[in-house]
Amino acid sequence: MGLLPKIDGIKSKKGLWMYSMLPYQIAYGPISTIIALFILDLGGTVIDVSYAMAVFYGVSIPASVLWGIAVDRYGSRKPFVYISIASAGLILLALSFTSSIAIAILLFGVLSLFTAALATPLSLLVMETIEKKFWASGFSRLQMLSSIGGSIGLLAASVLAGFLPLRVVMLLLIPFSIVGILIAMSIVEPAKSLERRSIIRNSVALRFRLLMHNLIFIRVPGYKFMREIVHTKHNGLSKLTVIYMGMFAFYLGSAIFNTAYVPGLRDIGLANIYVFGIIFAGYAVQSYIFNYSGRFTESKGEKSTLSSSLAMRAIGYVVIGFAFIFLTGFGSLLVNVILYALTAGLAYAMFYTVSNTLLFETVGSEKPGRKLGLYSSVVGVGYLIGSLVAGYMAYYIGYSFAFIVSGLLIFLSLFIFLGIYKQKD
Repeated sequence: MGLLPKIDGIKSKKGLWMYSMLPYQIAYGPISTIIALFILDLGGTVIDVSYAMAVFYGVSIPASVLWGIAVDRYGSRKPFVYISIASAGLILLALSFTSSIAIAILLFGVLSLFTAALATPLSLLVMETIEKKFWASGFSRLQMLSSIGGSIGLLAASVLAGFLPLRVVMLLLIPFSIVGILIAMSIVEPAKSLERRSIIRNSVALRFRLLMHNLIFIRVPGYKFMREIVHTKHNGLSKLTVIYMGMFAFYLGSAIFNTAYVPGLRDIGLANIYVFGIIFAGYAVQSYIFNYSGRFTESKGEKSTLSSSLAMRAIGYVVIGFAFIFLTGFGSLLVNVILYALTAGLAYAMFYTVSNTLLFETVGSEKPGRKLGLYSSVVGVGYLIGSLVAGYMAYYIGYSFAFIVSGLLIFLSLFIFLGIYKQKD
């Protein structure tokens, strides 16, 4: 494990639980691609896939609130980690025995309910078991293990899908969930438990928490608070409001693309092995770039990084849209591998880093829980609407149209974010 950052502030046995994320992500990483392909195999359409994604995102919003409250009240970390890791294996097992599209969609929603319980306990465990000066290394190791696991899972699914049906691929991923639970049993409950609010007081902890699950509700924002945040000042919208607007456009466009992309690849005749391969390329590049995105942002500057990452993602989406019209066969496969690696990998990793830095700076120390709750609401609604719209747009108008619209929404996000820097000039 030489690729993993060394943590001097924690004993190896005490930090063994971190390695549970490697097998867990091997099982969990390919599930969203599996569910889309499985629904299509059952005779469903892109609309059915959009329902599945909408249910997943819709459930994740209240689930994030409820699990957060439960973590604070219960104190123990182990049960939440067990529940989340076990849910991946149990859902894969249930999916492998169902032939109903409706049940497959329901199971995907159940998965969202239980996996939402994982991110907060993991973040708190790092903060509770490692000396504060080593938190950055701890979160880096946990993120690296998760990324490696997800990459291995997608690569394994790609290889296995070349000669095995999806139901068998699901069954072969289940043992990794079991291994994850066994390793997680090494968790030693801390003598003193921290509250969720501790996460938002440290930018490294918050960045990891949002990367694992990008919805966090420390306090659910009320209507009065939303009016205070969104109000218009004498010289234009507040900086935080502009960020919310830019994030909504970004995640709306991203949800449309992500929902329609796997069904679209199948629609142009690509076999499951190639679909998994394309998704793996994007995930692997994203995982690699995350290690350098912070340094790149510091050297190139916030505005330059934000502009270039959004422009790359927007142009990539639009080009993919046109590629679906004009390219077939190997040419289509090659273009999709390259462009998906750039848009979902390079561009997203860069945007995620710089946009969250911008968000943390703007949220500040005044009512950060409510501001992050409003951010999570904006992201969740963007995902929910985008996933629902994607199915009907792709089915009735065409995949190319859906991808081009996605790109235009990312361009809109770019212009909105640039408004922040115009205010500074």
